[in-house]
This record gives sequence, structure tokens and C-alpha cells, in this order.
Amino acid sequence: MRWPVLISAAALALAGCASAPDRANDPFEPVNRATLGFNLAADRAVVGPAARAYGQYTPQLARTGIGNVLRNLREPVVFANLVLQGQPGPAADAAFRFAANTTVGVGGLFDVAGREGVPRHEADFGQTLAVWGAGEGPYIVLPFIGPSSVRDSAGRFADRYPYPLNWSEDWPGDGVRWTERALRVGEIRLELEDTLARLDDAPGGEDQADIYITLREAWRAERRAFITAPRE
Repeated sequence: MRWPVLISAAALALAGCASAPDRANDPFEPVNRATLGFNLAADRAVVGPAARAYGQYTPQLARTGIGNVLRNLREPVVFANLVLQGQPGPAADAAFRFAANTTVGVGGLFDVAGREGVPRHEADFGQTLAVWGAGEGPYIVLPFIGPSSVRDSAGRFADRYPYPLNWSEDWPGDGVRWTERALRVGEIRLELEDTLARLDDAPGGEDQADIYITLREAWRAERRAFITAPRE
């Protein structure tokens, strides 16, 4: 899921006084609101400051390489889901990108496939389930992760299996896995710095109910657009 797109949509909706939302299919709203409050508090106290420190003290060249590696690690997940969705052309792109960037690109540090014009695709198992006809189920907010649904939460679990760092229980070790997760969170959070500030500054930005409703509707709209987007 492309969080910068989602948060930007939410910020614009708040700033523009969004129209009345569709409250359907949210039976866990009280728990979801509490989880959102926890996520926002964790971001302000820990995640946001840590991400800003990472951005301040990490050279841009290093951050570019780290971003390339993180994106490369997702290519097997994208490949597996594109195959399951019956998308051979994009699946071949993902396979080539992973092979070329892992070898010639030195473990993904350099996006050599992109320089050759091979496009990068996005796909996940939540999307695959939707393509297969599964309904999204109730809306839920996950701790530290944010908006999701029952279907997409199940998809997140399934996507663990084609992820390269989960191919072996003995390698690469917990230290590498936690480092990768921390770097991924840092990169995503830095992309959201300006848009999260816009959420706080927008009318009603301090009102958790407004933020909750707007994020929910922005997530639903973005997710549905992602699921139905052509991948050829």
C-alpha cells in the first residue's frame, strides 16, 4: 500500500472539509479509534523523532541505496501475486528486476533494471484475494501499521512467505530482520513528514474523530483504486 498517497488524500480531505462519510462496515469502530490514538501517540513520541534523526544523519546517497534494497526485497512478493492474478507480463518484469538488481545491482543497491526501462509494479495478496472475488470484510486499524481490513490483514500474513528474508529460519538472523524493519519504517515515515503535518494543521486536525473518519474513507478509496488499477 502506498501510504504517501493515502495520507495526502486524507490531508486534502480534512483541509477541504470532507463530505459526509460512509460509516458502513466498521463494526470495530471503538477499538479502531483507540488503536488510531495509540498509533498517533507512538508516532509523535518515538517513530517520528527517530525517522527525522535517521533522515538528518544519513547521507542521501546512502538513503537512496537503502530504498533500492528495500524495494528489491519486495519483488518476489510482487512476482508471486502477479502470477496468482494471471498477469504474466508484469510478473516477468518483477522477476527480471529482482534477478538483475540482486546480481548486477549488488543486492539491490542499484536499480539497474529501472535504468534499462523495466517498470516496477505493485501487488500484494490482499489485492489477489480481491481479484479472486473475496470481499474486504470489516475495516480495522492495526497497531503501528494503520488502516486495513480483514481481507488485507490476511493478505499481509500470506505475503510473508515469498519475502526473501523469511525464506530461511536461520538466515539472515533477527538482527538483520529488525534492522530491515526499522529502515523500512524510517523511509516510509520520512515520506509522510509534510503530509502528517498537514493533518495536524488542518481544521479539526486535533480532533481524533475527524482524523479517524477521513483516514478510513481515504484508505478505502485508495485501496479500491489500487485493486482495480490495470497492471499490464
